[in-house]
Amino acid sequence: SHLAHRSACLFPLRRHAHGMAHPLCDRSVGEQALVERSRSPRAARRPEAAREILVCRKGSCRRAGADAVVVEIEELVKSVGGACSVNRSGCLGYCKEAPNAVVRERVGGRKASTVHVRIRSLEASAKVVRDATGIQPALDSVGATGRLAELRAARTRQHAREASRWNAALCGLPEQAMQNKAFRAELDFVLAQAGFPAGVGATMPSSIADYSLWSLDFVVPVSKHSAVFSFVSMDQNRGAPHPPGRRGRSPVPTTWHTTLLAEVGPNAEGPLPWVERDYTPVSSAKDWDNGRCDLLVKVYPGGAATSWLHRGNPARVWLSKPMKTLHVPSLTADAPSFRPASVLLLLAGTGAVALPQILQHRDPMRQLAISTPKRDQLHVPIDLVFSCREDDVLLIPQISQLCREGGQASGVRNCTLLLTRENASDLPYPDARLGDAAEVMGALQGVANARVLRSRVCADVLREALARMPEPCRVVVSGPGEFNSAVRDMLGELVDVERCVTVLSA
Repeated sequence: SHLAHRSACLFPLRRHAHGMAHPLCDRSVGEQALVERSRSPRAARRPEAAREILVCRKGSCRRAGADAVVVEIEELVKSVGGACSVNRSGCLGYCKEAPNAVVRERVGGRKASTVHVRIRSLEASAKVVRDATGIQPALDSVGATGRLAELRAARTRQHAREASRWNAALCGLPEQAMQNKAFRAELDFVLAQAGFPAGVGATMPSSIADYSLWSLDFVVPVSKHSAVFSFVSMDQNRGAPHPPGRRGRSPVPTTWHTTLLAEVGPNAEGPLPWVERDYTPVSSAKDWDNGRCDLLVKVYPGGAATSWLHRGNPARVWLSKPMKTLHVPSLTADAPSFRPASVLLLLAGTGAVALPQILQHRDPMRQLAISTPKRDQLHVPIDLVFSCREDDVLLIPQISQLCREGGQASGVRNCTLLLTRENASDLPYPDARLGDAAEVMGALQGVANARVLRSRVCADVLREALARMPEPCRVVVSGPGEFNSAVRDMLGELVDVERCVTVLSA
C-alpha cells in the first residue's frame, strides 16, 4: 500500500437545462403554492425536452409516505395536462430529507436534473410538478387535498406496520381515531402489537410483536467515535436471517438488518417510549442463529438512539427479527434476476457495515451456514472504495484480511481507502487507540492491492475504479446522506444509475 496526497474534490452542481448552475438540492419545497395556473418564464425559454419525475420509494422515503407522494404527483401532472412521466426510483441519497424526487430532462443529448427534498405536503408535490411541466397546478381544482393527505398518512403507517416499526405506525393515529371512529380498529391492532393493548404505559411492555430481548455482553471501542456493541440472546423467537425455503427449498440469499428500540422515553416520533433505528450487524447470519449479534455504532452528539446506547449502557435491548435488505447476487431490493459480473462497493463511515455481509456470500456454507446454488454466490471480482475520517477508520482489520485474500472470486480484489480530515470534537471514546491513520498504515503495510489517499471522494477516483470492473457491474453506495447524494450525482455522468447503482443509507 502507499499513501498519496490529492486536493479535495468538490461536490458537483446540478445544472438546469438552460445552463444556469444551481445547488445540488432544491430545498425550498415549503413555499406556498399558487392556486391558479400560470406558465413560468423558465418553461417558456426551455427547448423541447423529454422530462420525467423520479420519486424515491426506498428506505426513509417509503417510510415517510413516498408511495402516496407518487399518487399526488401523478394526479397533479394529470390535472395540468403536463407532458412528463412519473416513475418510481431507487434511493436518491437524500435519506435524511425524505421524501424526495428528481426532475430529469434531456436536452440536446445532455441530461439535466433538479432534486427536490422534504416533499411533505401537497404544496411541495405541486412545486415538483411545476418544475417538471412549467405549469403551476391549481390545487383547488384537484379537488382532493384532504383525501391525498389522508392517503399519505395511511401509506406511511402501512409501511411502518409492515416493517414492525410500531412507534412510527402509531404516529398521529390516536388523534385520527378520536376524530374518526373508522381508525379505532387500526389503533387497537397496533397498540396490541406494540405490547400495550390497554393503552401506552410508562414502562416497557413484557412482549412486543416481532421483537426479542437481547442482553448486552460487552462494548469494544474501535475508534474515538465508534464502538461495537455485542449482544446475546437465547430467545427462540428471535427469527432467522435466512429462514428455510418452502417445501425443502434452499433459503433465499440476502443481506439483512434489524431494528433496535432505544428506550429514550417520550419523543416526537410517536407515542411509544422508544425510537426505532435500523442497524446492519457486522456479525454474520450464522452468529445470529447461534444467539449473538454485533452492531457497529457511531455515537452522534445529540443522536437519540446512539446517545442512549453510549450513556445509558442498557443491560438489555429489543431487536427485531431480521429483515431483508438486498437480494444476492443481484444486490438490489427488487430485482433478484440481475447477475453482476463484478461488484464495486463505494462506502463511507458506518456504511462499511455492508462490506462483511456482502463478502460472506462468497462462501455461504462456511460463513452463513446455508447452502445456495453456485450461481447465487458472489464469485465475481469485488473492489472497494472506502471513505472515512482519519480518526474514525472502521473495520480496518477485516479490510486488511480481505485484501490479503483478494482475487477474482475471493476477498477484495482492489481497495482504495480515502482519508478525510478528523473531527476532534465531541469524542465519546477519547482514550481509544484504534481506528486512526496509524492503524491503517500498519494494517495495510505490504498489501499490494490496497492504497491510501488523503482525499474526498471525487469523479476521478470513481472513473478509475469503474474502468477496472467487468460488465455488467453492480455499484453499491452506502454511507451518510451527503456522501450518498454526492456519489450518486457523480456516477450519473459515468454509468446508468437506475440500472447499475444501489444506494443504502447508513
